[in-house]
Amino acid sequence: MTHLAAGGVSASRHPAAGAALVGLIAACALLVGRATGFPAPVLAAVAGMGVGLLGWSGALAPGLSLWARPGLRTGVALLGAQIAWAELAALGLPVALASGGVVMASLGAGTGLGLLLGLPLVEALIAASAVSICGASAAMAASSALPESEASRRTTALVVVGVNLLSTIAMVAYPLIARHLGFSERQTGVFLGLSIHDVAQVVAAGSSVSPTTEASAALSKLSRILWLGPVVVAVALSMGASAGQRRFPAPPLFVWAFAALMAARSFGLIPAALLPVLATISQLLLLGGVAAISAQVAPRDLMRIEPKLAWTLATATGVIALLAAAVSLTLVR
Repeated sequence: MTHLAAGGVSASRHPAAGAALVGLIAACALLVGRATGFPAPVLAAVAGMGVGLLGWSGALAPGLSLWARPGLRTGVALLGAQIAWAELAALGLPVALASGGVVMASLGAGTGLGLLLGLPLVEALIAASAVSICGASAAMAASSALPESEASRRTTALVVVGVNLLSTIAMVAYPLIARHLGFSERQTGVFLGLSIHDVAQVVAAGSSVSPTTEASAALSKLSRILWLGPVVVAVALSMGASAGQRRFPAPPLFVWAFAALMAARSFGLIPAALLPVLATISQLLLLGGVAAISAQVAPRDLMRIEPKLAWTLATATGVIALLAAAVSLTLVR
């Protein structure tokens, strides 16, 4: 077998090579992330970028494409199995509805900020989606619903790293801010869940305060993930309007699958013992998607990190934090 570094494995004879390598990266990122607490999506993104820097992406293209498109979409769809209406009801209807307002307002504000700073619409939508819902997962879901290009892949890879960095900072800073503002335990949980991007950092921040805060934070975060489908449709609609299309875009198949799994979980059709398995499969597929997309980014593009993308992520993060604080103050006791 020809060595990768010596000219690449024949993509036609070895289509499984890329799929196997990305699967290994995803599994290692998940295990190391769980053992160390370091954000697994960042590990997957960095490893994927390493594959690209080594010049292996061309030879591994078929396997990378499997993870970057159908694998990624399946991982996003499986997120629906994490959400049950009965659990969200514990938040209360006002907060559950307000979470949708926070998500959509943040999406609009983030997209507008990106455009004002000079980002193309596709890149602004990917960045805003990541901040509005669930970080890397939302960035990739939005990316998969938008026209594929080198620029979109590059933006997705950089957004994954950026939102995880911001989530890590928020995980430490936001509980201190909530305490300074005099928030109750439940108010703090709602604030954390509606403002921090990544699920793992939301849970970690909540657990640093109290079990009550951790539970409220997790439920609030799930209430944001609930809006993943509508946001993907809104993103596709925004892109269609920009291109002059007048027809309302049909939701992608993975959005319907997300909704179906959420309904199945809510009606108790998914065995409890199967839920952790589905969650792990979803994480592996999403991490594999991160690695595959990152591997397809041209090495020269990695060196051109534009300040306007960083400013969009940081400013949109500030906007959603302010919205989350307002909801916590007005609707939660």
